[in-house]
Amino acid sequence: MSEDKRGFFAQIFIALMIFTALVWAWTVAFIISWPWEKNSTWKPEFRVAAVCANKEPCGLAYSELAEAKAKGLYTTLEMPEPAGDIEEAANWLKWKKENGIYEVKASSWHFQTTIRYKVEDDVPVLVEYQDVAAKAFYYGVAAGLFSLIGIYLRKLRN
Repeated sequence: MSEDKRGFFAQIFIALMIFTALVWAWTVAFIISWPWEKNSTWKPEFRVAAVCANKEPCGLAYSELAEAKAKGLYTTLEMPEPAGDIEEAANWLKWKKENGIYEVKASSWHFQTTIRYKVEDDVPVLVEYQDVAAKAFYYGVAAGLFSLIGIYLRKLRN
């Protein structure tokens, strides 16, 4: 059995790098496997892709749709392209349309919300949503910590 000849700070650095890689891997795994919620109730902050009055794509919160339509801020919810994205002030909004269902993803540094909806008579009808908040990162930190403890406990056992 060989003894680790690295210095204390080198060992701490290696442990931190392993921890960082584990947190990243676990967080990505949680984001990918986050469950879809089938619900017909819209949350007011959900972002919907629309064609604004200037013929450019824009994003609107679901709670603002009726007021924006009355003011003429958008013309339709049917996007001319099958996919695209918009850089908004606080987040990115990406959309794609497949088989009549829009999948719109609003994401920022601390959240990611994806909704699937169809447009019927110029009204969005919610199909399902996936609301991945910072919880995925917190779960990733916890899982990374437990994984790192497991790795070092196994190392001590050998």
